[in-house]
Amino acid sequence: MATYGHSPRGDVGLEQLLDESPAPRARMSAAAETALVCGLGAVLTSMFSLLFGVSLVFGALAVLAGLVGLVSTHRADVAGSALNVLGLLLALLALSLLGIRYLGIDTAVGDPLVPWLTDQLHHWNTKLPQP
Repeated sequence: MATYGHSPRGDVGLEQLLDESPAPRARMSAAAETALVCGLGAVLTSMFSLLFGVSLVFGALAVLAGLVGLVSTHRADVAGSALNVLGLLLALLALSLLGIRYLGIDTAVGDPLVPWLTDQLHHWNTKLPQP
């Protein structure tokens, strides 16, 4: 009779259970993580008209990484399909906001915040030690 790591008393340690688990080890898809990070960057930068080009680059990278992630997360040992879908949705949202801007509708809602952000950056930079 096989005991499968049981002690003489009959209890099994948690480490033994995890080591003997038949569940496959999954790894996170780098493409899915890239899609999510670039999608977030695209959405956050699409709110400012000064960062139009940066948002376009982030959006394009997120879509490309998302398409690669869709292919790679179909394998059983690769996780990250939810990150991939969220990254793609954020990228498509940012690219649609940029497309609406081409139609003449102002979607740069962050532009009024630029003077406040500049003041905040200047305030916190003065608190840092100067070389």
